Amino acid sequence: MQSHELNGTAVGPRNGSSALETSSEIRLDLRSFPQSLQQAFQTDRPAFVEQAVAQWVGDEVHAHILVEGALRVCWLNAAAERLTSRPNSLLIRNGTIRCRENRFDRRLRELIGVAEGEASVCCLHDPKSGENLLLSARRLVPPFEAFVGLTIVVVTEDFEFLLADLNAAFGLTRTELRVAHLLLSGRTAEQTAQDLGIALETIRTHIKRAYAKLGVTSRDAFFHKLAPFVIFLG
Repeated sequence: MQSHELNGTAVGPRNGSSALETSSEIRLDLRSFPQSLQQAFQTDRPAFVEQAVAQWVGDEVHAHILVEGALRVCWLNAAAERLTSRPNSLLIRNGTIRCRENRFDRRLRELIGVAEGEASVCCLHDPKSGENLLLSARRLVPPFEAFVGLTIVVVTEDFEFLLADLNAAFGLTRTELRVAHLLLSGRTAEQTAQDLGIALETIRTHIKRAYAKLGVTSRDAFFHKLAPFVIFLG
């Protein structure tokens, strides 16, 4: 069986075409590309796009692993390599992804076994290290249904996130956005006032105005309304 290389790791049959081949309807302006890239793109467009995708996915902060069959690893990004090389709940042994604790292997197999087009999720808790891993598995669509994409997030209290442009979505001011970000980070109104060097009553006014713009009346509803606009960085 022939295979092609994506970021140095074989990911399955090529079958004469690339799974990442761009639509023939897409037209790119190559004038902004360096001459060498223009030539590479025109010579083998699918391979060029694959290399671009490999860099994009490879730089992802979250671990991504492509598996098939009996948990055989077909591809993984740099974050996954780092994750599975350190002493935590997951490792790669003899080309397959395994749990360091044998009792977790069944849950991992079940997660991947039931994976469909919509993501299935589970949490692995290591009582020795106290570490929690969130795993999300999604089966690819035909003709790649033999593959399951696995995303792994290490849960920490020091996670970083961004909030989308809430001015465009709800009309929040820059200060209201900063207040919302701090509240989502677990800061209280009092702590937010200290962080921003603003009087507590002013912070409360910003919170009330943000509530009104989002159409909510409670902290829980505020967080729920903002949840879809949170982008986790790791």
